[in-house]
Amino acid sequence: MVDLDRLRAPFAPEEHQWRAQSVARDGRRAQALCYINARAVQARLDDVCGVAGWQSEFAETPSGRVIATIKIEFGDRWISKSDGAGATAMEGEKGGLSDAFKRAAVMWGIGRYLYAMPATWAECEVLRDDKGPRLRNGKPVWKNWTSRGARELQDAVCALIEGLSPAPRALTDQRAVLLPAPEVLAPAVEAEPAPWPIEVTTLLQGLPAAIRDGSNIEFWGQNFRQVPREWRPFVIAERDRIKREMRR
Repeated sequence: MVDLDRLRAPFAPEEHQWRAQSVARDGRRAQALCYINARAVQARLDDVCGVAGWQSEFAETPSGRVIATIKIEFGDRWISKSDGAGATAMEGEKGGLSDAFKRAAVMWGIGRYLYAMPATWAECEVLRDDKGPRLRNGKPVWKNWTSRGARELQDAVCALIEGLSPAPRALTDQRAVLLPAPEVLAPAVEAEPAPWPIEVTTLLQGLPAAIRDGSNIEFWGQNFRQVPREWRPFVIAERDRIKREMRR
């Protein structure tokens, strides 16, 4: 049976992406929209339902709206949920397919918690030329998030996840599975716990210093991709614990 709690569980903070919606007139900050991309949704469906346990279908309405359907196998039945989207200004038909797929995933609860994200503004840079900031519809054109802005966005999504109730299983139950009780490791009473992989040790030992000097976003991005997949839920839980303790 499909574990619906795992299907709806929050994604890891670094899996969230941000798109600038509106730039302030002074060009220093932008309102950000948090989202999960289609590849992350596909990975979640593979992990929870199995590669052969789900499927997607697409259709187009006479008006050109794309309808995506995600089917999940429950025993001897397939259950379907659908939603749709129009073509996007940035990627046209491809963007419409992706948006429709993600909206169908929300019907299953995947990423639905993001609708609780409050309005979030973060520091950014804008496009400039010799005359100053480039304008579109009277407002500066967004270029990228600054390092400070990236930290503000990371903090916003972490606060959202920490505020969910009950505590997200992605950060609790999986840690218990990865780290079994001591008696499971070996029959000897004085058995030493299994050592952490060097990638895990390097990341967790260096993280406090990176948080203190403000380079934690870059440090995490460089080192997290080296962590073995089966250790990632544990590392994410430890990262959040470290950040909570450093805030005290």
